[in-house]
Amino acid sequence: MNLKDYLVELYDYNYWANKRYLTVAETLHEGHLFHKHGHSWDTVHAIFTHMMSSERMWHQRWRDEKSEILDPRDFPTVASIREYWVDIEKNVRGFVSEQTETSLWRDITYTNPKSDTFTLSLWQMMVQPPNHNTHHRGELAAMFALMNVPHPEEEIVQYFLIKSGQKRSR
Repeated sequence: MNLKDYLVELYDYNYWANKRYLTVAETLHEGHLFHKHGHSWDTVHAIFTHMMSSERMWHQRWRDEKSEILDPRDFPTVASIREYWVDIEKNVRGFVSEQTETSLWRDITYTNPKSDTFTLSLWQMMVQPPNHNTHHRGELAAMFALMNVPHPEEEIVQYFLIKSGQKRSR
């Protein structure tokens, strides 16, 4: 498998898993959605807005655009998060589809919100959002468990088992 095909598969998994967890979040009442759990971003709502914002920021870096953090107050509901994320997904998938094996190896220099500057190959930057989202979905799983909210398995092996027909999606 070449790098581009791997990235397409990785982003397919990423969006599959994110949507499964957004579906769970849509069932939460406001008290659960904004309950502070003490994890990295405190609440289910804050984690989702952070994941979405970070993914958008990485895409802006790949395009050498000014990257900005989204304000969670602009997304008061899970529906508003899901709706905005549709465009981010479309833009990221479009960017992935534009890449070649050669372009994925080009170096990109970016500056983070702390004004630190770094250089990485594009493909190394592109694996960050799905990896980052996996970390935060783990936090969401812990939050859902603490609230006794059923949630699906979202590990990548589950994605492959469902995709191959060896397991049914729940």
